[in-house]
Amino acid sequence: MSHSFRHWFGSSTGHRLNSSIRAAFLFIVGALALIISVNCVFGREPLVLRASSSHVRGGDEGGNGGMQMLQHDGRQVESHEPVLVSEELRRTIKEEVRAEILAAMAEEEKKRRQEAPHARPGTLGDGERTVSRQEQLGQLYPPTATLSEGQRRRILVTGGAGFVGSHLVDRLMAEGHEVIVVDNMFTGRKKNVAHWIGHPHFMLIVHDVVEPILLEVDQIYHLACPASPPHYQYNPIKTIKTSTMGTLNMLGLAKRVRARMLLTSTSEVYGDPQIHPQPESYWGNVNPIGPRACYDEGKRVAETMMYAYRSQGGEGDSSMEVRVARIFNTFGPRMHPNDGRVVSNFIIQALQGKNITIYGKGRQTRSFQYVDDLVSGLMKLMNSDYELPVNLGNPDEYSVKDFALLVRELVRNMDSQIVHLPATKDDPAKRKPDITTAKKELGWEPTVSVRDGLAKTIEYFRKELEETGEITPTGPEAARPQPHVEESKRS
Repeated sequence: MSHSFRHWFGSSTGHRLNSSIRAAFLFIVGALALIISVNCVFGREPLVLRASSSHVRGGDEGGNGGMQMLQHDGRQVESHEPVLVSEELRRTIKEEVRAEILAAMAEEEKKRRQEAPHARPGTLGDGERTVSRQEQLGQLYPPTATLSEGQRRRILVTGGAGFVGSHLVDRLMAEGHEVIVVDNMFTGRKKNVAHWIGHPHFMLIVHDVVEPILLEVDQIYHLACPASPPHYQYNPIKTIKTSTMGTLNMLGLAKRVRARMLLTSTSEVYGDPQIHPQPESYWGNVNPIGPRACYDEGKRVAETMMYAYRSQGGEGDSSMEVRVARIFNTFGPRMHPNDGRVVSNFIIQALQGKNITIYGKGRQTRSFQYVDDLVSGLMKLMNSDYELPVNLGNPDEYSVKDFALLVRELVRNMDSQIVHLPATKDDPAKRKPDITTAKKELGWEPTVSVRDGLAKTIEYFRKELEETGEITPTGPEAARPQPHVEESKRS
């Protein structure tokens, strides 16, 4: 046996055979690598990562430790670290997306040539056609500004697929920044950001912020949390965890990568206010065990954590920059149709010719701002030097009943009657922002009138109804429909 081995592999013939085997082996390995690469490039949806929740044990204040399952197009990869999206992965995904887009364009061009093999006089030449392809690539997405590497920021928006978050994403992308959206899709909708998916400066990660995540970012807009009564009362404990653990995880990330962080708090921290209008210095009047407490108290704790993190680092600690926005009632396109808020409920009911339902007598007042104004305020606050909480809202005040009548007037459907249902518990009697601080420190105040904003929102819901059919609005407490009393029958 040994003699035979030496005979074959020790002779010149053996050397030639050995070289042939090695060459064949390397060819097979190369072919397999090529197959795997092609499958990775063309076999998955671009720029959408999914990180499923897992049993993450407690780590430090930023949420180190634990195990995550990173899902990418159905494939799960175990990791004993929080989800990490590296620069290498980002570059790889960008290259894959560009390759997919160019391949699709090439296929389209091939089909066009097959349909018209003989070009007519006056058609574009090869050089002109190349320019046309570049223009086509730019037309796949909404227009964006071009920033230098030094000007462009990488910005994380938690809850970025939601109502307010998606509008913020649009503005940040339009300015030329790189945007990473993290959303668990509980109230967020992929359709809200679908027009950006595949863009080299955009990434969508399906992930719950109650689990830690590691990303390289310059700024963090922390919007993640259900904000309407039916949604935050659906699972009160989860709502509290999102406001507390989610904020804790984002603070840990901000501290670790030295990113400035903005928390979207709420006017609900004022509870049922005894001061009108409400300045930022007002401490509030909140029922800590009421049905709304999971949201109100969760946001109050989140604010506390923001400033505790800042102060814990010592005065002048540049590594921990925090901003807090207290948001008042906001409306506009992409509102969730079943969020139980008066704006969406009234519009949907009026558009369908149904009765407009008011909980209580309708004397309670609210202030409504259009979403574009809010986004402007958030961005001004993020990029300002002001560190204390700021009210962002429209001081124009309406009673709920007057607002219902305004919606009915703008929809032009007088068949809808105003009806009353029993009042909900802990519903604030009045809510109006004092925006003196926003005017002074940010140079911000609303510019879109309620009427103009409602007209745009009504048109949005009109299209939604055309696509989805009938919508039955959800009550503010997600309760079953209750008997109502028509306005005309009330004394």
